[in-house]
Amino acid sequence: MIEVDKTLGTVDSALLSEYILQNFGDMSHLKLQKLLYYAQAYHLAYFENPLTEDDFEAWVHGPVSRKVFDLLKDKSLLYVDLKYVPEEGTQSPAGYLQPSLTKEQIDWVNYVLGEFSGLSGPELEALTHSEAPWIDARKGFEPADRCNNIIPKPAMAEFYRQQLY
Repeated sequence: MIEVDKTLGTVDSALLSEYILQNFGDMSHLKLQKLLYYAQAYHLAYFENPLTEDDFEAWVHGPVSRKVFDLLKDKSLLYVDLKYVPEEGTQSPAGYLQPSLTKEQIDWVNYVLGEFSGLSGPELEALTHSEAPWIDARKGFEPADRCNNIIPKPAMAEFYRQQLY
C-alpha cells in the first residue's frame, strides 16, 4: 500500500473547478461535476486522502458536489457549457493549487482529468451509474427519484483503488 505523505493538502472545490475549466476547456456543468468526482475518487484511492473537503451526493445524473452546484446553479444549465473567464487582477487557478497541493498531487490530478476529460458529460454520467459507490448510495431509490445521500469517501477510496490495481 502507499505510504501516506503527511504534507498532502486539499484544495477548494471552486478553485479546482476553475482549474479544470481553464485547463480542459469549456464543458457542461454535468461534465464538470463528474470530473470533480473522479479527481476526488482517484485521489482518495491513490493518496488515501481527500483532494477537496466536499462530499458528493448521489443525484439522478450522477455524483454532485453540492457546494459547486450551488455556486454555478445561476450560471449554468445541466448541458450548457461553462467557460473559464479570468477576473482581472486575480491569480490563475493553477497558482492557487500549487501552494495547497504537492507536485505529485497536481500531476496525479492532471493525469486523472486527462483520462476522463475526453468523455462527454452523458458518457461520464453513464460511467458513474455503472459503479458501486453511486449505485450503493442510491439503494432504495428509483432511477428518477431525487436523492441527496452522500457517497461515502471510504467507499470511493476502496472501489477506485481496485480500479488502479
